[in-house]
Parts: sequence; structure tokens; C-alpha cells
Amino acid sequence: MKPMKRSHSHIILALLACLCVFVAACSPSGTSAASGTPASGNPTATTAQPTAKPSLTALPPITQALCQQLMTVAEANTIVQPPTPATSLVATHGEDGGACNYMASQTRIPLIIYFFDWKGPVPIPQADIAAALAQSSGSTKITINQATPVDGIGVQAEFVSLTATDKGFTGSATIFYVLEGPFFYDCLTFGPLTGGALGTQDQLQACASQVDSRLRQS
Repeated sequence: MKPMKRSHSHIILALLACLCVFVAACSPSGTSAASGTPASGNPTATTAQPTAKPSLTALPPITQALCQQLMTVAEANTIVQPPTPATSLVATHGEDGGACNYMASQTRIPLIIYFFDWKGPVPIPQADIAAALAQSSGSTKITINQATPVDGIGVQAEFVSLTATDKGFTGSATIFYVLEGPFFYDCLTFGPLTGGALGTQDQLQACASQVDSRLRQS
């Protein structure tokens, strides 16, 4: 049972790390770059089904030039249409990935495109995803409100909305994540529970589709 639990934990890491970065960014302390620790949630819908589209072969280095190639600040504002438009693009990177941060200020980030490595099975078996999410149920910090699988982008793709509470702050986020084989990426928006400016499924799917297309051109 221990190896199975470790496997489930890795799946939770891959699927939910990108969903949780907004907690630190929205909290009073704030942060200007995508980062965070995975947490668990309670799914209310089925998980993404794999598509027949071939995956990319490797996660490219996340640089300022790559982020600019994948999506400009003007394109991010056109797609997401935030009430406070982004004015700058900041690339961040680490050992396991990185992020393109479309920033209006140090504490307002209308869009993050977040990348991280995936070393698990491709596609991820649906039974493994279901078991991992079931294992993570009961968390009081993060609740997944919607999970809608989408075909035709990458190997697996899904739109997710969630609410989260951390250190007295409650916020919400919408995410469109894509598994491309050896790595994940997602288009992420976040904000306060009330009055937050969140991207819709159509907007974030447009973001993810553009990233997918331009990754294949790079």
C-alpha cells in the first residue's frame, strides 16, 4: 500500500500544485511570482480523458524570450480581459519548471502560465487520478468546485475552478491545465472570493490552445 500512496501523492502534486499557487499570491503577504506547495481537494466532476494528439518531447527552459513567444502582454490582456490589465511580463524558473507571470503590479497578476515536469505515466490512468483525488478528500483548505475534461489539447486537458482558505484568507481560482507528456502547463487566474476577476473556461482554453500551438512551433 505504501508504494500506491506515494504514486497517488505524485499525481496530486502534478495536478494540484498549479492550482494552489494563488493562495500565497492572494494572501496579505503577497508574492510576485508563481510558486507554492500542492494541497488536496474534493472533486465534483470526472477527470480529463486522454486525446490521440501526440505529446511534446521535453519541457523547454522557461525564459523571458519563451514567455514572450508563447504569449505577449497584449495577447494576455485580450484573452483574459482583466479589469486591471497586465503591464509587464516576468519569467521565473526553478529545477522542476517555471512560470510566465503577466503582472499589473507586484500583488496583482491577471494571468500566470505555469509549467512543471511530469515523470509519471502518460496518459495518467483515470483510476489513478480518481484514487489520488479520493485520497486527498477531506481537506479544509482547498475545494475543487468544477472539473471539466476537454479533448483536443495536449495528451490530457481539464478546466478546474476552486476555492481555498489559508491563514484567514479565502480566495478563488480558475485553471486550465494541459498534460503534454513529460510536463504540465496551465493558464491560471485567481482573486478574492468576492469581487475576484477570474478567467472563464473559454478564455483559459484559448490561452492553453495558443500555448500548445506555439510550443510546437518553437
